[in-house]
Amino acid sequence: MKVQQVLWVAGSFWVLLIQAVWAGPQKDVGQQEMRQQLSGLASVETRLDGWLAQAGVTEITAIRVVETEAGAQLVIDTASGITLNPTTTTVGNALVVEIPNAVLVLADGEDFQVASPTEGIAYISATALNDQTVRIAITGADSAPQSDISRTSDGLNISLTSGVAIVEDSSELAGETSEESSGEAPLRLVVTATRTEEDPTDVPRSVTIISREQIGQQATVGRSLNDILGQLVPGFGPSSDRAFTENTLRGRAAAVLIDGVPQNTNARSFDRELRNIDPSAIERIEVVRGPSAIYGGDSTGGLINIITRQPAEDALVFRSEIGVGAALGGLEGDSFGTYFQQYVSARQGIADFTLSASLSNPGDAFDAEGDRIPIIQGTDGSGSFNILGKIGLALSDEQRLQLSVNHLQERRNTGIISDPSVDDNEEEEKARALDVGELEFPDGGGPQSDRNTVINLSYSNEDLWGSQLDALVYYRDNFSRSDPRDRRPRAFGIFQGELDATNWGTRVGVNTPLGETVSLLWGVDYDNEENSTNFNLFDPDDFDATQGRVNRKIEERTLVPNYELSSLGLFGQLQWDVTDELQISGGTRYENIGLSVNDYTTFFGDFIGGGDDTFDEILFNAGAVYGVTDEVSLFASFAQGFSVPDFTDGLAFAEPGATLDSSVSVSQPQKVNEFELGVRGAWEPVQASLSAFYNQSDLGSTLAFSDESGLFETVRAPERVYGIEATIDAQIDEFWALGGTISWSEGAADLEDDGNYTALSGARIQPLKLTAYVENETLPGWNNRFQALLVGSRDRAFDAEVDVSPVDSYFIVDFVSSVDVGDGTFKVGIENLFDNQYFPAYSQRLSGFSETFNSAGQGRAISLGYEYTW
Repeated sequence: MKVQQVLWVAGSFWVLLIQAVWAGPQKDVGQQEMRQQLSGLASVETRLDGWLAQAGVTEITAIRVVETEAGAQLVIDTASGITLNPTTTTVGNALVVEIPNAVLVLADGEDFQVASPTEGIAYISATALNDQTVRIAITGADSAPQSDISRTSDGLNISLTSGVAIVEDSSELAGETSEESSGEAPLRLVVTATRTEEDPTDVPRSVTIISREQIGQQATVGRSLNDILGQLVPGFGPSSDRAFTENTLRGRAAAVLIDGVPQNTNARSFDRELRNIDPSAIERIEVVRGPSAIYGGDSTGGLINIITRQPAEDALVFRSEIGVGAALGGLEGDSFGTYFQQYVSARQGIADFTLSASLSNPGDAFDAEGDRIPIIQGTDGSGSFNILGKIGLALSDEQRLQLSVNHLQERRNTGIISDPSVDDNEEEEKARALDVGELEFPDGGGPQSDRNTVINLSYSNEDLWGSQLDALVYYRDNFSRSDPRDRRPRAFGIFQGELDATNWGTRVGVNTPLGETVSLLWGVDYDNEENSTNFNLFDPDDFDATQGRVNRKIEERTLVPNYELSSLGLFGQLQWDVTDELQISGGTRYENIGLSVNDYTTFFGDFIGGGDDTFDEILFNAGAVYGVTDEVSLFASFAQGFSVPDFTDGLAFAEPGATLDSSVSVSQPQKVNEFELGVRGAWEPVQASLSAFYNQSDLGSTLAFSDESGLFETVRAPERVYGIEATIDAQIDEFWALGGTISWSEGAADLEDDGNYTALSGARIQPLKLTAYVENETLPGWNNRFQALLVGSRDRAFDAEVDVSPVDSYFIVDFVSSVDVGDGTFKVGIENLFDNQYFPAYSQRLSGFSETFNSAGQGRAISLGYEYTW
């Protein structure tokens, strides 16, 4: 075993052993006894900053809450004027601020407590954790508040804003948030669903906000956005362990945006939009479930809005993170992977600068039985580099100009393929790894890879003749290449696909007040996309002689010709606060989409005449929120979504002699109508939500496998999807929090257009999904989280002969731990803690085509990391 491996094993063993020693005796003690135990540790500090600063204790003489335009400010005064050095953590919906070497000496008692000091903040308390540590717990009404901590000569000022914010995609200012204890700008409340600034509790939609802290926490056990969203977002399916997204929101496609720039391409067979950015470059992810007419095309299932990292308020901030991971079964050398990330923020005068760069090289994956996992289109062994750069100028108090660039490049370096001989066995068998050595491409082509570049220039003006203007122009360049695939004896033979796509466009939104309680958002969006798909064909003799290692390119053919899609959207959205208890909203959008393609020759050598086509639609949305009590509100909404289908099918497989204007089968767009009812509750220790939805389309769009082509092809038919989603979060006390989500949906399509509905495929409808977590602050600065994922079984589509295999249930538990060490944080993540042998839903669903798809899930794996702020 390598020396480095031995050191990592020894280190992880001691971390877990120490945790077990501390956590074990506390299982059966009461809260008061636990406090006494923690208080008794005052002479044995558990944090490096405590060891170095025991010499003096600062008296906190006063704590008060001051309301601000953004929310509230917590002012902490000290007697001596000594600088305080707080640390922050989040437990459930509570922001916990701990101040070492401090005691409470308040005029009106030992503790400080205040309920509902401002909207979005449910409760604030300050207590003595032990003889020289003060703990301040700030509980949000819906999620943990965001904080901006600044030191003063007399103590601390903590600016607080609600943590449940939904950010307008077309404005970079709308994405400004704070990073805990780094002094960044307070968060602005902007609702993505309506692109208007309002209290998130007034939004008649189901939303999920994933904070920077949650992203970092989840990335400790899995750096894929598919993993993160699958764990935290109701209605989003479990991870497939593949490079492509595969999952839907509420049974339909979701639009993915990075700082307002669309990431979806019309060629949906590649489906790589969630691989276009590394989690380290993300500040926050906002998910709006259900169609969004205000954003136009591609959001029939919902919206996933990714906000990139923001500049800090401090003059200069450096933050570094390094990590290593491996399979824990036998610590196989090939399973070892590494990760490095650097964040830099600088501010001088009116200018600010942000840089986030990361390098990731995950190792090969191993299942719970210790076998290497061969994953077709997998992410294991994929080295990636991501760099995000931003330059911002505060032109005035109301105006800001910002240029941002995000570039990601990923290349899969593996010699592991899925052994085709598993299909020779009539009994069901898992996919088996075949090590053929590093893949070779002597005459063109290459290994599976992705490249995505986004350039974004945004401008905002908060007072343009009384209105607020947000404008954005962007350019995106995208390239994706699949791994080589053997589809013999079908016409394609041995091939790999390559997608080239570019987008450019603009978004402009103007929010105009029409009175004290009424406002109108109006604007225009334009997007232009060009893409094409080519197939590299490989020599079958070289491929067979080397078991798939040598892929000698013998020909390149066009599968889908270069075609252009232009989309113009005009919208208006009205928001009216009828009373303090009732808010209503509604709007409309006109969408016009043009398709243009030149003359071309198909993959099979047939001439097709080009042409142009146009599609347009008017979409509506309406919703209302009614506050039954201060804690409970009801909401209802009707929303429409609109999207054109994947045109690649009609263009690639057009009949000989056809023309676009006459006989090429280019399907019409689909319009989706969704109705949603829900209830939200926010009490001091508990926050919960429950919603039910039903959506339908007269001309749905789903994929079905074609034996003739060997590809998935689009089928158009009436569809309906319905389901229930629920969330709950509870703060038991200052140390414990727990919660979870549940998602259930079903769907059917009238495939024969005869009134008889058939179950939709598992590619569209996920099985029942339940998630749960429990978090504990075992010691000051030491946080632990256990989280579980249960994926249920589903056989309706299999019984209806839509899917070739059913899906059986499986259960996974992960563990995440972090401990503050000086100015940094040491992190431990264990994926699949109980080493359960399971098969992801995607693998099970496709195993009926070939056992080469039946890849097992990741066995127990560990990751260790250290994050340090300079």
